Order: sequence, then structure tokens, then C-alpha cells
Amino acid sequence: MQCRTHPTTSALDTCNQCGEWICEECTVDVQGRKFCRRCLMNLATPGSTHTKEVAVPGRRHISWGLLFLFTIPPFPSGVNYMYMGLIKRGLAALCGFFLMIYMIGISSGALTVLFSLMLPIFWLTCAFDAFNIRRRINAGEYVDDSIDGALNFVRNNKYVFWIIVVLVGLSVLGSVVSLAMRLISWVMPLALIGLGLLVLLKRKGPPGSPSE
Repeated sequence: MQCRTHPTTSALDTCNQCGEWICEECTVDVQGRKFCRRCLMNLATPGSTHTKEVAVPGRRHISWGLLFLFTIPPFPSGVNYMYMGLIKRGLAALCGFFLMIYMIGISSGALTVLFSLMLPIFWLTCAFDAFNIRRRINAGEYVDDSIDGALNFVRNNKYVFWIIVVLVGLSVLGSVVSLAMRLISWVMPLALIGLGLLVLLKRKGPPGSPSE
């Protein structure tokens, strides 16, 4: 590929804003992102040496219809983020979605109701966040594909962390107790049958010996 500005020079990269191929002379590196000089001048804030944040590389417009399609069932939470190119956020939301489904499956009683209520809340939160990110991307903002914000929120709010730990712990404990009760319900009858057979064999005695 040839540089857009210098047709006789081979291009080395593409501009993160306009997507055009640019050579080394035309490339300006801003915090790891590559810009051509024209886009950099257009993005420069008057009276400042900083630049505005720019859209996700390779993505200039996010379709409302496609984003809505990837947000509604049967697509799980996280697919809408991936459609916008935010893979890390998408994987985190996907893991959270299936973790809640797993918790609903292994919990019982009030915990099942609690996780069943949390699942649609989690889905709605991801949906509204995805459409907010779409608005920012279409406005020309740069959206970092990071989950540091959510992790920092959990770290800085210890009660949220402990609530999550307690809920997960109770669900796992309930699952273990339920499994133990099922095993007991199977083992106890078998143990009683075995004990009964053992008593009968002892009363009958070996062949040729008089029974009691």
C-alpha cells in the first residue's frame, strides 16, 4: 500500500481516525495510537497541546439496529460489546452473565429468587451501557476497551466485594448441602438393605449348620 500523501512512498500503518494508509513521515504517535498530520490538526483543541480522544480504530459508526439486535435475547450480555470492538468488556460481561445463570442453577430457595432478579438487572445495565458507549463512539470519542473501572469500583467498595463473596459462598454451600442430602437419600436405603441382608445371612448361618 502507498501513502495517501506521498503516493511514491510505501505506507507503514493506518491512521486511527480516518483509516487512511500513511508513511513514516506522515505518522504521529500519540500514546500508542497512530494519526496522520491532517487528523491530528483537526482533533487538536485550540490553545492546548493535547488532543481529543478519538473513536475506536476501524469503527466510525455503530449501527443502532445491529446493536439492538445483539443486545436482545437469545444473544447473551457481552455480544453487544464485542460487536463494537470492545472484546475485553464483552468477555467480562459474558462471564458475568453465565456465572449468574450457573448460580441460579446451583442455588435454592431465596438465593435462587435473588439471582433470578439480579440477572435481568445485569442485562439491562449492560444494554444501557452499550448504547451509551455507542453514542460516545459515534460522537468521535475514544472508548478504552478495559474493565478497570468495574474492578476499581469493587476494590474501593469493600461491602460490594463481601456481598459478592457471601452470595457466592452461600450458593456453593447450598449446592454442597443439596448434593450431600441427595447422596444420603440414596446411600441410606442401600445401607439399610445391606444391613438387613447381613442380618438375614447371619441368622441363616452357613450351609449344614442349624439356624438360630
